[in-house]
Amino acid sequence: MKTALPRAALLALVALLQAHAAHAAPPVPTMCLPGEKEIFSCATRAKKTASLCASADFSAKGGTLQYRFGAPGKTELQYPDTPQPAAGKFLFSSTMYSGGGEAHIRFSNGGYDYILFDRTVRTNFKGPTNDPQFSAGIVVRGPKGAKPSTRGCSNDASIKADAYEALPTEQFDPLD
Repeated sequence: MKTALPRAALLALVALLQAHAAHAAPPVPTMCLPGEKEIFSCATRAKKTASLCASADFSAKGGTLQYRFGAPGKTELQYPDTPQPAAGKFLFSSTMYSGGGEAHIRFSNGGYDYILFDRTVRTNFKGPTNDPQFSAGIVVRGPKGAKPSTRGCSNDASIKADAYEALPTEQFDPLD
């Protein structure tokens, strides 16, 4: 009799989670292929998707990465042309803020720097909570003197832990 109560509670919890999932937002599109790890995936307001995709074996010791931008089934930009190791292609940086932090993944292609970012900023310094503000997106910096372009994410995009652990690092360079 003692096992019936926990099993009933577990079944009720599963039913509740399934009902919640049925009303959850639709999944964010990804440019990653089946079997790849998604390191970052950003749905832009222009209904395009930017994804950094890694091979299943991606780690500090190996694996490959490729950035893809476009819509599922219609890639407009990919870098590099074929998935390759991160060394010499992708760099990671991060910094901490009071109540938050910011992370970047940067790569260069055709004279432009592409910076994938996620940021958490504390917005309340007077109350009992810090009221964090989250943002993520892609910044494209052109040749010196050109104004950078920023595409914000309309989803809860974030740089996954694999990037923190496996990508070569560089000194943090603020976006602003």
